[in-house]
Amino acid sequence: MTGQTLPELIQQARTEAKETLTALEGSGHPQTNESNSLYLGLVTLQKRLAALGAGRAGEVAADLEQLADCASENSSGSSPSSMERRALLAGGRARV
Repeated sequence: MTGQTLPELIQQARTEAKETLTALEGSGHPQTNESNSLYLGLVTLQKRLAALGAGRAGEVAADLEQLADCASENSSGSSPSSMERRALLAGGRARV
C-alpha cells in the first residue's frame, strides 16, 4: 500500500493520464479518444469526490474500479499501466 489517500491517488492518475493524452495527441496516435475518456473520467471522479467529502470517498471506489477496468480493456498491452494499477489500488486498498 502506498499510504496515499484516494484523492491523492486520483490526482496522480489524472496527472499521468493528461501527460499520456498530450503525448498521444502530439503524435497523432489512434488511442487518443480512449486516453481522453480516461482523463475525463478521472476529472469527473475527482470533482465528485470533492463534492462528497473525504468521509464518503468509498462511494466513488466502484466507479473508479469500473473506469480502471475499461482502461485495462482498451489498453494495447496485456498488463495494466502504472496509472491503471494505481486506480485499481485506490478502489480497493487506499485510505479513505
